[in-house]
Amino acid sequence: MTQLTDRLHQQSEPLPPPPVGEAAPAAGPTRHKNLELEIWSCVTRGEVMKVAVVGVGAVGGYFGGLLAKSGADVTCIARGKRLDALRANGLTVKSWKGDFSIRVSATDDAAEVGPVNLILFCVKSYDTEPAIRQALPMIGPQTDVLSLQNGIDNEETIASLIGKEKVVAGVAYIGASTPEPGLILHQESGKIVFGELDGGLSERIARLKAFFDRYGLPADTSANIAAVLWTKLAWNAPFNAINTLVGGPVKVILENPHTRELARLVTAEVVAVANASGISLAFEEVWNRNVKFSQHYGVKTSMLQDHEAGKPLEHDALNGVIVKKAAEYGFQAPYNFALYALLSRLQSPV
Repeated sequence: MTQLTDRLHQQSEPLPPPPVGEAAPAAGPTRHKNLELEIWSCVTRGEVMKVAVVGVGAVGGYFGGLLAKSGADVTCIARGKRLDALRANGLTVKSWKGDFSIRVSATDDAAEVGPVNLILFCVKSYDTEPAIRQALPMIGPQTDVLSLQNGIDNEETIASLIGKEKVVAGVAYIGASTPEPGLILHQESGKIVFGELDGGLSERIARLKAFFDRYGLPADTSANIAAVLWTKLAWNAPFNAINTLVGGPVKVILENPHTRELARLVTAEVVAVANASGISLAFEEVWNRNVKFSQHYGVKTSMLQDHEAGKPLEHDALNGVIVKKAAEYGFQAPYNFALYALLSRLQSPV
């Protein structure tokens, strides 16, 4: 098999791309041989594989919708008004890349779906454990779970319940919102980057990449997905938190010298904790990316959207985790703590 390389495009992403130019670790062992062969046969023969989307918000709805639009067998796991809308009207995506509407299979009962080949796991970080437990009836011997969530420790939570060998780590680079159930407004970018938790570029990752290519989901692979996750957190921690507190589109954070400096200091703390965790990131490189990809970003972050909709916030996964890990390594992260404290009060005003 021709070994893949890390082909991470530096396009006008709303979030910074992962580090480039670093030596990739050696490819890990081949895993899930049966699933790899099944995916390969699906790709080469034009057959479909069973996909379930858990968390049909902006991320899950957009990427799951792309697969379904191209003929993949996709089932959406939803509940409440979102489930009602998907059943009644299907899924509508209004995108700068082209609008589309499709009928989709939707249910709130994972047992009704049964084992699938791939789960796109797109729930909020605070829902990770209950959501993966509810998804257990869809997880069989040939199932992989691809996490496309904010944060750096969701994969560990999932692995603790289903086994590390079934988990694929990923990030989504997308600016999107859900103004109403069943409707996705896609405004920026729109791709995923994924890889093995242990690093390297396995045959399994290559097969999934081929599947995504065939069904029109923009995706790149990474031999160092841990650095990708931490680099995205180095954007999310400052820009999601500050945007939620000050409002407006992301770009206004950089237009004010005080919020710009705060974002820089928060980024520096994330990079320091990443390096202490054994993930090598260069602060100037990360900060320059943050600036480049935020200075024209005229969209609200997902956390601000959640706050405006009265939903829980992900400050534990974005800022609290930095405070906690910094303490474990014997230092403090005062700027992340300040944001975490303010967001905690915003979350629970009484």
